[in-house]
Amino acid sequence: MWDKPFLARLYRLSLPIMLQQLFVVAGSTITTLMTGQLGDQAIAASGLANQLFFLLSLAQFGVSSGCAIFTAQFWGSRDNNSILKTLGVALLMGVGVGASFALMAAMAPQVFLRIFTTDEAVITLGAGFLRIVALSYLFTPVIYAYAFVMRSTGNARLPMLVSSSGVLINAFFGYGLIFGRLGMPQLGLNGAAYANLIGRLSECLLLVWMVYRLKTPLAVPVRQIFSFEWAFFRKITRKVFPVVLNEVVWALGILAYSAIYARISTESIAAVSINNSVENLLFVPIMGIVNACAILVGNAIGSGKSSRAAAYVKQTLAIGMAMGGLAGAALVLGRSTVAGLFNISPETRFFTINLIMIQGVTLWMRAANLIFFISMMRSGGDTRFAYIMDAGFMWTLGVPLALLGAFVLRLPVHWVYLLVMAEETVKFFISIRRFRSRRWIHNLIGT
Repeated sequence: MWDKPFLARLYRLSLPIMLQQLFVVAGSTITTLMTGQLGDQAIAASGLANQLFFLLSLAQFGVSSGCAIFTAQFWGSRDNNSILKTLGVALLMGVGVGASFALMAAMAPQVFLRIFTTDEAVITLGAGFLRIVALSYLFTPVIYAYAFVMRSTGNARLPMLVSSSGVLINAFFGYGLIFGRLGMPQLGLNGAAYANLIGRLSECLLLVWMVYRLKTPLAVPVRQIFSFEWAFFRKITRKVFPVVLNEVVWALGILAYSAIYARISTESIAAVSINNSVENLLFVPIMGIVNACAILVGNAIGSGKSSRAAAYVKQTLAIGMAMGGLAGAALVLGRSTVAGLFNISPETRFFTINLIMIQGVTLWMRAANLIFFISMMRSGGDTRFAYIMDAGFMWTLGVPLALLGAFVLRLPVHWVYLLVMAEETVKFFISIRRFRSRRWIHNLIGT
């Protein structure tokens, strides 16, 4: 089963992706720990406000990862000019999406926050946070587009180094501005927002500067990046649109879950915010191999080696499920210790411990589903089926079960979270059948 050259390439490519994701998640976790010292309302406000960025980041992930399906296959066939034009499409679509989110954050933050909570104190704190970070939403699509295109061509190191710098800047200013340290004013939760904006702007400027300073393959005149024809634009967007739609509809489902959890109680959404931070940290190594495998699968399909692509997915599944099982077991054993890191009420602590336990038990299956959807279906060009599966089951199974548990059965938040996991179980077994059928393999660059 094991292909040693593939495993070596997977390791070399996934390691910088893991490190980049680790820095991002570590920065987010540090910010959560710092804002967690401000109490339940601050945690809830930052968690709900960040739901808008979560939605934006998933939309950008959809645009950039959808375009990366093509750039990975173009790289496999050594078509560099098409890679540049695909970058232009990703930038054009991404900046348009980012601008719409920036307007929402700046002009109507309370409207967004009232979807989740009626707690006026939380809404006021969250609205101030969103108005400050709104401008950062214009830099996010540039970061995503360049990072994903570079990864798909085998250069994952530069995005990792730049991202780590942005995270360190964010953490530095977060510490100073939240608590009034290092000669900076004490701004509380707004300090975290300013630190986020400074970090995102720094990362964007540094990444673009390094692309041209190091004379990478993307260091070309801007007009060359945007020299694509209408036919090329349609070809890319025809496959990218289901990916973006998948991410947006899926993200709306996650927002629906957050709204349901928040309507249960402020303590519930605070516990969910902590659980999400822990989840993000645990998925760092898993997302590393998921994205690395997606690139290698795309390269293999682009060079006409579909059987090799299927073997890559199979090997990555075995690795990902093992990683998920081990990390989940550690999480279950250490759940009380993790909850003890936060300055939270006894009720929030109780919910947090139970949420973390459920997450640990189901982690291996969720890792497998990520490999099925990103490394296999998306990278294989099977974007329509992935959209129907991922978003479809969320809205026909997951969300209805969450509504049933929260508002009909009136269950505590951790039992509602467990009901939602039924969606992951169904997707897991259907994805196994899709993998065996080989119908997920599509060579896109010749269509």
